[in-house]
Amino acid sequence: MKRTCGSVRQCALFGVSIIALTPIAAMAQAVPDQESPPPLSDKEIQEIIVTGTLLRGVAPAGSETVSLNAQAITAVGANSTAQLLASVPQTASFNAAPIVSAVSSSQITINRPNLRNLPGASGGGSSTLVLVDGHRLPGMGVRQTVPDPDAIAPGAIERVEIVLDGGSSIYGADAVGGVINFITRKRFDGIEARGRYGVADDYQSVNADITVGKTWDALSVYASYNYAWHDSLYGRDRDYVRRLDYTSGLPFDLTCGAGNVSIGSTVYALPGLTAGSGNRCDVSDNRTFYPSERRHSVFTGLSFDDGGPVTFDVRAFYMNRVNKGDGGPVTATATIAPINPFVPGTVFNPYYRNTGDANSFQAQSVSMDFSSLLGEHTRQSTRLETWGVTPTLTADLGSGWQLRWLGNYGRGRSEVANEKIDDGTLSTLVLTGNFDPYNLSNPANAAVLPLISNFLDYGLGKNEMLNTRVVVDGSLAHLPGGDVKIAAGGQYSYEKYQSRIDGTVSASAVDDMPFNTASRRIAALFGEVQVPVFGQENRTGGFYSLSLSASGRYDHYSDFGGTFNPKFGVTYEPFDGLKLRGTWGKSFQAPSLADGADAAPATIFAFPFILFANPNVAPQPGQAQIFLGGGGNDLKPQKATTWSLGFDIAPPSLPGFLATLNYYNIRFKDLIDIPPVFNPSTFYSLFTNNYVMNPTIAQVNALASQVPDGLAAVSPYTVVPGQVYSIADGRRTNLAAVNTDGLDFSLAYDQPTGFGSVYTQINGNYVLNRKEQAVAGAGFVDTVKAQTRFILSTTLGAAFGNLRAQATWRHLGGWNVAPLASNLNQSKVKAFDTINMFAQYDFKGSGAMKDLSLTFNVDNLFDKDPPVYNGSLNSLDGYAVTSIGRVFQFGISKKF
Repeated sequence: MKRTCGSVRQCALFGVSIIALTPIAAMAQAVPDQESPPPLSDKEIQEIIVTGTLLRGVAPAGSETVSLNAQAITAVGANSTAQLLASVPQTASFNAAPIVSAVSSSQITINRPNLRNLPGASGGGSSTLVLVDGHRLPGMGVRQTVPDPDAIAPGAIERVEIVLDGGSSIYGADAVGGVINFITRKRFDGIEARGRYGVADDYQSVNADITVGKTWDALSVYASYNYAWHDSLYGRDRDYVRRLDYTSGLPFDLTCGAGNVSIGSTVYALPGLTAGSGNRCDVSDNRTFYPSERRHSVFTGLSFDDGGPVTFDVRAFYMNRVNKGDGGPVTATATIAPINPFVPGTVFNPYYRNTGDANSFQAQSVSMDFSSLLGEHTRQSTRLETWGVTPTLTADLGSGWQLRWLGNYGRGRSEVANEKIDDGTLSTLVLTGNFDPYNLSNPANAAVLPLISNFLDYGLGKNEMLNTRVVVDGSLAHLPGGDVKIAAGGQYSYEKYQSRIDGTVSASAVDDMPFNTASRRIAALFGEVQVPVFGQENRTGGFYSLSLSASGRYDHYSDFGGTFNPKFGVTYEPFDGLKLRGTWGKSFQAPSLADGADAAPATIFAFPFILFANPNVAPQPGQAQIFLGGGGNDLKPQKATTWSLGFDIAPPSLPGFLATLNYYNIRFKDLIDIPPVFNPSTFYSLFTNNYVMNPTIAQVNALASQVPDGLAAVSPYTVVPGQVYSIADGRRTNLAAVNTDGLDFSLAYDQPTGFGSVYTQINGNYVLNRKEQAVAGAGFVDTVKAQTRFILSTTLGAAFGNLRAQATWRHLGGWNVAPLASNLNQSKVKAFDTINMFAQYDFKGSGAMKDLSLTFNVDNLFDKDPPVYNGSLNSLDGYAVTSIGRVFQFGISKKF
C-alpha cells in the first residue's frame, strides 16, 4: 500500500482522542438513564409481518433468517446499503468494496446482491430478491433489470431482514438464493442529523443525512435525505494494482509512448523499429479502478391510523447516483500491411515501414497511444436514477381477519457513456494508407482525426414496473397448540424494459439511436397456512412446540407461461431453548427482459480471422469466422429445488446466548447464459447444434438472413466457397446448472458486567460442495476449490456506560486458480483477512449535548493489501478482491 501522507496517522490520533475525551466531557453534566423508545403494543406485535411469510405475528416456519438492527448498521459504518450487505458472510461481495465500474456498456452497471454466490453474474437478472417493506424495487442497469439497493436512503432504514432460503412460494420470481428486505421506519417524530467523514491515502468520503418527521395521534409523516460522495482511486494510488508480464517482470502493455510494432512474438519499439522488449508501460497507473461517486437519495413515509378499521400507509423514494471514472489515454492497436487489401492489384501503403529482417514485408500490428492528440484522460460515467411509490391500505374485517391492498409503481434509468475512438474506422484508415500509425503527430493524421474521435461506448436502459397485490389473512381455527393461520391472495404485475446500446457511436448521434423494447404481464395466485400442533396450551415432554407450514404460488407470465412453486416448513422445539427447523421448496428466476431477443436483437459478427478454433478442424489461410450474438428466443425460467435443516440453541439459564447451525442444499438448473464459445473444447464437443464447420454459402446466408443487414455483413465472405471456417450461434439460452450445499453458523453472547457488558458475535459460511454443468446432459464438474469456501466474521466488544467499542475480524477464504506460465504457475489465491474497529459515545443529560453521539471507525486497521493474482482476474489487475485500504471514519449524530 502506498504511504503518501502523514495526515492519516494524525487522523487516527484525532479519532482516538475524541473517544477518550468524551467520557471526561460527560462527567461535567448529569447523566440520567438513556431514554428508550416506547415498547410495541400487543396489537402492533401481532400486526408485524416478518420477511418470508404472508402471516401476521408469526415467523416463517423452518427458515433461517439473518437480521441487522440499527446498532449493527451503525457499527458497520457503511456509506451505502451495498457496503452494508458486504458485511454479511452469505453475500458474494463479503469483505470487498462494492464497485460500479462499467468500463463498457455490456458490463454490470449496478450493485447487484448475490446470496450464496450463485452463477449468472453476466446475465440480466438476479437469483436474490431485494425488497423494501415487502415491496419490489424497479429494475436498474443497462443490460440488467435488477434493483440496486443503494436506492434507499440509509437514514430511513430501521433494520434489514435476510431470509437465506428459497422464497418463490411467497414472493414469486428471483427468490432462489434468498430474500433481502429493508425495513424502514414506520413513524418518526423530531429531527435527526448524521454526518460521517472518511479519509485514507489519496481518498476521502463524505456521508450526511437528515431525517425530519412529525407524529400526531392518527398521522405520522417523515422524510429522510442522504448525500454521499467519495473520491476516485487510480492504479498508481495502490501498489497492488498492476498489469505485468509476469514471465519477464516487465509492464504488460505495449500501447505506450511512441508505440510498438508486433509481428508474431517479435516486438519492435518505435520510432526506430528496435527489436526487443518494446516500449512498455502499466496502463492501470492512469486508470481508475475505484471510480468516484456522488449520490442523492430521498425517502418519505406517511402513516394514518385513527384506531378505526382502515389504516393507510405510503412510502416513496428517489435516488440519483453518478459514478465517474478515467480510462486514461486513448489507446488502440491496428494492422498495417505493405499492400492495400481493399484495392485490386498492387497498391503499396505509403506509411508501411519495413523491419529489414526476417519479418520484412509482413503484416504488422501497431500499438498506439493517442495522448499526444487526444489528451491524457478518457471520461467514463455511469448515471443511475430511480424512483418509486408504494401505497398500502389495510382493512380490519373482524374476528382477527385482515385485508391488505398493496400497490407499487416505479421506474429506473441507467446510462453508461465512455469516451473512445472508432476502432473500426481507424483500422480501415490504417490499412488503406490514410493514417500513419507509426507517427501520430504526422500532420496528415490531423485531417482524418475527426473521423475517429468524439465517439462513445454508450448504453441506456429504462425499466418500468407496476404491480398490485391483495392479501387476506386471519385465524382459521383454534387448536390446543394455538391458532391455525391462513393467508391467500393474488397479484398483477407489468414490467417493461427499453434499451439502446452501441459499443461505438458518435456522441452527436446518441439521441437518434432507436430503442429496443420488451414487456410482459404477470398474474399470480398464492396462499399459505401455518398449523401449531403443540404450543403454550398443550406442551408436554419432548414437545415444547411444533409448527408446520405450507405455502404455494402460481405465476403466469405472458412471455413464457406458468410455473408453480410450493414450500413446506417445520419448526420443532423439544424443550425450551432448543429449536429444530427444516424447509423444502421450489423456486425460480424469471428470464430477464434484458436477456430476450426483443430487447437484445440478434447481431452478426464477422471476423476476418479465427477467434475460437475447433481443436479437431484446422483452419485454412484466409478463412473468416461468423458469430451470431444477442438475446435468446423462447427462454424458460431458471428453476431451483432448495432444502435446509438447522437448529438454534438459546438456553433460558444463559440469557443473551444464541448459537445456530444451518445446512442448505440448492439444485439450480436451466441457467441462462451464452454458449461457451471462448472455451472451444467445451463448445465444439457439447454444443453440436450451435455451429457448422466449413459451411456452404447457402448456410452462411441462411444464418445471416435472420438479422437486419446481416447479408451485407457477411457479403465479403460469400464470394467463393470455402471462405468461412465456421458459423456459430451464440445467443443466450437455457443451458447450465449448479448444485451446491453448505453450512451457515453463528454464535452470539451478551454478558452483563459490573461496568456494562461484554459481547461477542460470530457469523460464518462454509461451502461443502459445488458442482457445475455447462449444458444439460453433460457431466458435472467439481468447482468447489475454485470458489471461496470459508467466510467468517467475528466481533468482540464491550459497553462501558455511554461508550461502546468493538473489533471485528473478517476472513475471506482463498481459492484455487489454474496454474499457467503467464501467471508464474500460481495455483492459489490467498485468503483476505481484515480487522475493523468501531467506537461510539452517546452523550446523556439535557442541553446541547443531549442525544448527541460520536462514532469512530477504522476499516482494515492493519492496511492489508488484497490477495495477489498474477494477472487479470474478473477485470482486476494484479489482485483478487477490491479494497481501498485502511479508512478512518469520524461520525456525529444529533437528535432534536
